Amino acid sequence: MALDFFLFYVFWEVMLLPMYFLIGIWGGPRREYAAIKFFLFTLVGSVLMLIALLMLYFASDLNRLTPQQRIACHVGPIVSETTLDTRHADGVVPAEGQSAPSPSHAVRPIHTFNILALTAMGQMENSPFNQTLLWGKSIQFWAFILLFIGFVIKLPAVPVHTWLPDAHVEAPTPISMILAGVLLKMGGYGVLRICYPICPAAGYSLAWIVCGVGVLSMVYGALAALAQKDFKRLVAYSSVSHMGYVLLGIGVWSAAAGNFYDSDYWKMGVSGAMFQMIAHGISSAGMFFLVGVLYDRVHHRDVDQFGGLFQRMPTYAGLSTVIFFAALGLPGLCGFIGEVFVVLASWNYSMVLAVVAASVVILTAGYILWTIQRVYLGPEYKGPHAEALRPMSTREIAIAVPLVVMAIVLGIYPQALLNYTTPSTDKVVNDLTAWTVRNDRAANGSQDATIKTADQGNSCVPC
Repeated sequence: MALDFFLFYVFWEVMLLPMYFLIGIWGGPRREYAAIKFFLFTLVGSVLMLIALLMLYFASDLNRLTPQQRIACHVGPIVSETTLDTRHADGVVPAEGQSAPSPSHAVRPIHTFNILALTAMGQMENSPFNQTLLWGKSIQFWAFILLFIGFVIKLPAVPVHTWLPDAHVEAPTPISMILAGVLLKMGGYGVLRICYPICPAAGYSLAWIVCGVGVLSMVYGALAALAQKDFKRLVAYSSVSHMGYVLLGIGVWSAAAGNFYDSDYWKMGVSGAMFQMIAHGISSAGMFFLVGVLYDRVHHRDVDQFGGLFQRMPTYAGLSTVIFFAALGLPGLCGFIGEVFVVLASWNYSMVLAVVAASVVILTAGYILWTIQRVYLGPEYKGPHAEALRPMSTREIAIAVPLVVMAIVLGIYPQALLNYTTPSTDKVVNDLTAWTVRNDRAANGSQDATIKTADQGNSCVPC
């Protein structure tokens, strides 16, 4: 079944409306403000995506694809070259007995929303998306910019992240878990599955911007989390920081290095970004749930008014420690794998970005350990409603334990996830590496470039 860009867009929009009502009706005291802010930010991103979608649709032409490409892209019956040559200018095939059009008659373009077909057209030589549109830039360039802004709003990344802390703080606990565990991942998926494969030339030229936005989000999110007093807002800003690793891993276009095209580091970065999205979905959803467990009991989220929970709620504190250490990136837990893959991959692209990304781990350890100290350690609980600090219920344990188990399993045995994601991510990177070689050959007139792919070199994912 072919992937349809328009259906993806419709699904994207359908996901937004329920979240708007869930936050606006059942949220906290400032729920209307948070819901409207969430809706407006995502609506702006959706409008930009729609513009890019229409630009690509009207620039596409299935006639540019070979019969083999049409079969691979699942675009329906193959139109033979004879049929194409005998179309009138309006695209109608002449009836029997009618004369065929003259060779000067152009074949009518056949537009498509098919993601696979758009990808094939975006990566071909003389791509239809390379037509100049505005200020000397191509359709592909502007489509990439619009799509990227739309996706990073959902990711979210700095500076279009401000809807996230408000939405998380006001949303009920289950909605915060859905936001962190599912909805944010659509942004990373869109950048990896749509932006880069369909618009490789723009992605190649703007790789520094993508990586820079990722690193900026990592640093800013970690520093903002350090400054928070509200427990839930602290976790929200940690999401901004962690999702920065996703952008950095996708953006490290390290497939080009002189005349030797080694894509192994880029594969490592993309695999790390995929792993980070799943790991963040586990750890962040777990942290929001655990914050909700406390809020249901004491009705406040001020981290400075907690303390001593290891004595009052030992099971809760133990489960919380594992989840928070997973978010910290402790080796042996799920948060470590994606982060180390991204940092190692970024070193081959830019040592400066790699050093900054590695340094963010220190900031992450700072706000995670400081939070654990203020909330779970200490001689006694300092806030109101101390009598409500009862042990976790069976229902709460049944929700928290699977998250803890997944955090441990993926940390110890990451191949349980990588075995499923690596073939897909490697295919994307190999295709873009081949495009890089063709692009550089065309630019430099060189024919001696060598491609190193998974079939010719070692895979980036350890066995």
